[in-house]
Amino acid sequence: MPLPQPADDELLIKVKYCGICGTDLHIHDDEFPNDPPVVMGHEFYGHVAGGGRSVIDAWPLGQPVVGELHTGACLQCHLCVAGHQHICDHKEALGSRHHGAFAEYLTLPAWLAHAAPTAVAPEVAALTEPFAIAGHCLIERGGLSAGIGNVLVTGAATMGLMSTIWAARLGCEQIIVAGTSLDEEVRFPLAPAMGATTVVNVQRQSLAEVVLDLTDGRGADAWIECSGAEAAISSGVSLVKKTGKVVLIGLVGPALASVPWNQFLYRELDLVGCFSSPPSAWQLALQAAPQEEARLRQLATHILPLSRWSEGFELLRSGRSVKVLLDLEA
Repeated sequence: MPLPQPADDELLIKVKYCGICGTDLHIHDDEFPNDPPVVMGHEFYGHVAGGGRSVIDAWPLGQPVVGELHTGACLQCHLCVAGHQHICDHKEALGSRHHGAFAEYLTLPAWLAHAAPTAVAPEVAALTEPFAIAGHCLIERGGLSAGIGNVLVTGAATMGLMSTIWAARLGCEQIIVAGTSLDEEVRFPLAPAMGATTVVNVQRQSLAEVVLDLTDGRGADAWIECSGAEAAISSGVSLVKKTGKVVLIGLVGPALASVPWNQFLYRELDLVGCFSSPPSAWQLALQAAPQEEARLRQLATHILPLSRWSEGFELLRSGRSVKVLLDLEA
């Protein structure tokens, strides 16, 4: 592709790493809104290589950066003014409607860029975007706070394990991470290091028995649903205590999940949806990343050159990875 030219308010960024996200799989399979032909990729780390006239003086050449993906946000509507640019109706997200970071260079509005934390390795800085989402979902949207007792996390991929890190930071007594046999090779062994106290393969154990036994029959205080699996969504409601919290993170496939809506009424559950992350969550993630570098580094299980992107996609689909990073300089 030709070298992109930044607008007056944009930075030109030379990409070093870009992570493969589950959303990229959905875009590849045309299960997520996108405007082809578009370069995918939105979880990046790179360096400032240039910029438009109105922003370049504030960004030294070579400055390590990470960035949010909310290109196109209008910055004027009630959502943007309230700090929710990530769900602006005018948003054209990086990697789905605006050329993304599976390329050597990208352009990005400067207001979306953040100086990468120098206290962490570049491959860890590349994980800032999903780490910010997990923090947004648990802390900002979910309202979880220090001292929460029991948390159930369904889904043991990147978002599930990063949610586990945030739950551990809150001092949760029980963090139950549930997944399938696809997670046994790579993901389950990492879960305890992220803070999980119990790991459950739902194809070999009864998740209900485990959760109810560990919570004295009450159910989890909060359920963080990261899998997008219909079976998890339809069965997990009964594993949350009455008056508990349900936080939905995982994207559901084309088939509409069978949701037991009446159970939300009977059990007086709080249901919270979570999508992407606002600037406030990026500040949470950037502050926490140096403290969690040892954990986060373990989640970057594979680093591949861009030419092996299809192998990276298959590693993610098969469960034989957590986070695959593409090295755009390899």
